[in-house]
Amino acid sequence: MRHPTMLHSGDIDWKTVRVLLFSRDDGFRFLVRQTFRKLNVREILSTSVSADATPMMGQGPDIALLDPEGDLDMAQAFLQRVRAADADMPVLLIGANTDKEMLARFLPLGLEGVVPRRVSGHELTHRVSDAMKNPTRMPVPAIKPVAALDRPVTPPPPPVPTVMAGPAARVAAPAQPRPVAEPKQAPPPRPSAYVPPQPQAARIGGRLDDDDILVTQAVAKRDYALVDDADDEARRLAEKRKKRWLEELAREGKKPKKGKDVATLDVTAIVAAHALWLHSKGAEGQRAVFNKMDLGGADLSGAILANASFREADLSDAFMAESRLDGADFRYAVLGAAQLGGANLGVAQLRHADMRLANLEGAQLRGADLSGARLSGAKLSGADFAGATLMGCDLSQADLSKVENLTQSQVEKTLCSLETRLPPGLSRPVKDS
Repeated sequence: MRHPTMLHSGDIDWKTVRVLLFSRDDGFRFLVRQTFRKLNVREILSTSVSADATPMMGQGPDIALLDPEGDLDMAQAFLQRVRAADADMPVLLIGANTDKEMLARFLPLGLEGVVPRRVSGHELTHRVSDAMKNPTRMPVPAIKPVAALDRPVTPPPPPVPTVMAGPAARVAAPAQPRPVAEPKQAPPPRPSAYVPPQPQAARIGGRLDDDDILVTQAVAKRDYALVDDADDEARRLAEKRKKRWLEELAREGKKPKKGKDVATLDVTAIVAAHALWLHSKGAEGQRAVFNKMDLGGADLSGAILANASFREADLSDAFMAESRLDGADFRYAVLGAAQLGGANLGVAQLRHADMRLANLEGAQLRGADLSGARLSGAKLSGADFAGATLMGCDLSQADLSKVENLTQSQVEKTLCSLETRLPPGLSRPVKDS
């Protein structure tokens, strides 16, 4: 481990650096955030959802930290999206460099190093600095050829007797009752379904054959905009959140509201038509529009409803955990006590939305417009407020002590009470006398 006094060695201008972080571990995300905030980096793009890689790559990160702990599939999907957008950006994997299964997944997609999980902030800074100054791609291990014993064995043809000249022939050749006939030709080999592999050029450690490169690029360029393996994981997480949410309501003696429009709507069909509308860029399907509907208690967990419209809708007690709601219109909507944990609300329009007592733990609110919204009493641990507009937002009695990427300039435009809790280093706005 290097000495902390060497922390600022090198030519890295941290004020211009954007760090992209994928991790489902809140503790590790907190370590990374605190470490690089001390260096005054320009921005920390942090997420636990693989689908966020595409929009975040549009913001021009300089290096990515990938922590696959707990979900290798989602981490792999995240790195595939990263490489589809930028094949050369340095990526550091968090884990053990002896984990062969993990490395077999991520090395072909391109890694500049592996950092152990139990790492100090000082050492992590050095590793990131080294990767940025000297981005050297880790070699991909050569694939060993299949052993001969693993292949079907074709029995060799029977030996052909030979006639030896001279006296030695009488000793070597077996006695026969009649003269030795001409040697017979060996019978042709039996037809077999086994086709031996064609000879290939020898593999060299650290390189891929052309076929391997084509496969890797094809996987990296898959369209994950709508459905991928991460969506299945999102649904599993949504089910867990829903179970905890219902248990919490039961402890408090409450029952989720049932809106009058919930029973009359075929939500599954609407979501499917909206997904087709997104995929075809409006050519097919139909955009989901729920304006002014009573959707109290509706179950939209894990749904893909990006750019849908919920304007002035009543979504009290609605369950929308892990849903894709980026760019959706929630202006003047009622989201009181709604479950939005882990939901993607990036660049969503939430002006004057009533979100009192809503659960927004781990939600993505990057670039969202929350002007005039009411977040009193909302659960916000792990929510990402980078670039969000909070002018006139009511944060009274809200706990923001563990949110991400909230700045003092954002807080200055909000309405806070003495019960409002803010992240370390931030203070409530000073009221005009």
